[in-house]
Amino acid sequence: MLKANFMLRSSEVDVLAVALVAVLSMVVGCGEGEDGSKCQPGAETVAPSACGTGGSGGSAGSGGSAGSGMPVMVNGCDSSMAIDKTNDATTTISFAGIEYTPRCVRIRTGSVVVFSGNFASHPLVGGTVSGSVATPDPGSPVPPKSGGAEAMLTLSNPGAVPYYCSLHASSGMMGAIFVE
Repeated sequence: MLKANFMLRSSEVDVLAVALVAVLSMVVGCGEGEDGSKCQPGAETVAPSACGTGGSGGSAGSGGSAGSGMPVMVNGCDSSMAIDKTNDATTTISFAGIEYTPRCVRIRTGSVVVFSGNFASHPLVGGTVSGSVATPDPGSPVPPKSGGAEAMLTLSNPGAVPYYCSLHASSGMMGAIFVE
């Protein structure tokens, strides 16, 4: 009997999940919902491309919404999988190696976010990563940072705030803050 042991990093699990969703959306597709929309309720959170939802969200990120006004998926995160920090006035996102912790987080408007780590080794940029292509967002509330050990910002507008490390984005060093 052949037995295989292996472990997947969270970024690899995310990629596999997205691939599975894409395959399922091609098989299942979208019918017309009860409200006249192209998709059944919740389908847009699974396969936005199959449902025709999405589009530009401006500086808040890209993608469609599933009733919450949040993008379906940005930088490997969606608001339903994000760590809930909505009761905290300050949230710290630390980084070491090539990972942000927490990577996906939900906060309330007016909350303070502190990025903590070595910005010389991991320059911070506000923007999105699609595949291995990183795209900075000049309107992002996340200021570019390439030196020091801490960056603090107050997020006052609801929406998604994607960010990434400009040196390691293609390795999965990215995340998003969902401001409610």
